[in-house]
Order: sequence, then C-alpha cells, then structure tokens
Amino acid sequence: MRDARREAVETERSGADRRDDEEAADLRAREARFLVDSQSREHRDEEALRQPLTGKAATQERILVAATELFLGRGYERSTIAQIAERAEVSRATVFWHFSDKESLFRECFTRICQPFRESLDRDASELPPEKRLREQVELYQSFVARHRADVDGFLRWALEHTRFRDWLIRTLLDLHHRFGGALTETISEIVPPGHDPHDLAMGILIMLDGGLLISYFDGSPRTAEMRQASIQAILDLIPRRDPRVMGSA
Repeated sequence: MRDARREAVETERSGADRRDDEEAADLRAREARFLVDSQSREHRDEEALRQPLTGKAATQERILVAATELFLGRGYERSTIAQIAERAEVSRATVFWHFSDKESLFRECFTRICQPFRESLDRDASELPPEKRLREQVELYQSFVARHRADVDGFLRWALEHTRFRDWLIRTLLDLHHRFGGALTETISEIVPPGHDPHDLAMGILIMLDGGLLISYFDGSPRTAEMRQASIQAILDLIPRRDPRVMGSA
C-alpha cells in the first residue's frame, strides 16, 4: 500500500514537472516569436527611415524640422514664418502652401514629436509574457523621456506659456497619458490575483514615473536617477502575483 502511494505521488510529481517544462518551453517560444517579430518590425522601420524622402514629403519634413527647432528654442510667438522658411531653405509661400498658417504648423510639429510614443503604444505586445511586457512598458516611458528631454521641456513650456494652445496641448498630453495608463492596467490585470484592482496599481506606477520626471528637474544627478530607478523596480516586484498553477489551469 505504501509503495502504491509513493508511486502515485511520484507519478503526480513527474506529471507536474512535465507541465512545468511544457509551460516553460511555451514561454520561451512566445518570447522568441515576439523577439523575432520586434526585430523584423524594427528592421522595417530602420529601412523606411533610411529611404530618403522626395518631393512634397521631403519639403514638408524640412519645414517641420525647422519649425520644431525654432518653436522649441525661441517659443511660438518669437518664431516667424520667414525664419522657418529660411531655416528650411524654402520660400514663405512654400510654407503656406504646405501648412495654411503658423498655428496649423505648430500643431503638426507637436503631433510629430508625440508620434514615436504613440506608435510604441500602438504596437501589439500581446505575445510577450505580461511580466516582461510590464517592465518594457515602464522602460518605454523612461526611455522616451530620456531621448526626448528637450521635447518634453518644450511641451511643458508651451502648455504653461501659450494660452492659445494650452487646452489643446494639455488634452493631447493627457490623452497619451491615459492611453499609457490603460496599457499598464491591461498588463497588470494579467498578473495580479482576484481581489486586486489593476487600475489602482497601474495609476500608482504611473504617478511614480511622473513624480520621477518632476524630481529630475530639480535633481538630475546620476546617483539619484539610479535610486529612483531602483525604487520603481522594487515597487514592480511588490505587485501581487497569481499562483502560476492557477494561471495555467485558467
């Protein structure tokens, strides 16, 4: 009888080990597929960027680059169409032909700056395991801020200084903010057990990221930045996790 029980226990353990191995293999396969898809998408994006723009698209890009640099450096009011045309090496008439007025050009510049973050949010990451996806989403916020710090500074200055655009700027930024919060919420909902509100947890993480951005304006030392990064990772580790066996049977 004792041998029979021992054999049953060993059989159950071996079955559980097989299930764990199968789940681990499936996880590795999903990660590999996501990595291949991401690399392929990045390769296509890089190829597209390497293709030189021609004709109307090239002219519009030169105007947008010139206008963005001036708007960020001098502000909206002190940037003129003549200055933008000179920097873009086109005529004032060409600027007005592509963009009806300075206000339309400003709005297009702002949309262009936000585009990389918006495209990152739109990418399908469903194949990536939620734990890894959560950390990549947090890294997306931090890397965007790091790479586009001058642009972020411009966002804040424009929102505070230009009453004509303030409401529109704030609505646009909050829309991106809410979309990012929604992406975090969806990912966390796949991680936490029942009884925990993924939206509350996502908003807590987002508030930490926003707070880190704000504090960086007053203390930008590398040491403090590392401490903030470590704190965020510690909070991510404290998020309650579902029992993997329950997740596997769901």
